[in-house]
Amino acid sequence: MSTTIDTNLGELISSFYEEFLSMYGDEELASVATAAVINDLLGQAAAQSHEAAA
Repeated sequence: MSTTIDTNLGELISSFYEEFLSMYGDEELASVATAAVINDLLGQAAAQSHEAAA
């Protein structure tokens, strides 16, 4: 059984950014960390999609 959460990409980005801003206290670092996490997640999703199509 899997759990799903109904959210969109904008909400996800905002959540990561706010968490990183709280953690690091620096807007630029929070922005870079958010971009890195989102890129990793999108890359993983693309790889899984590619594997499923093969």
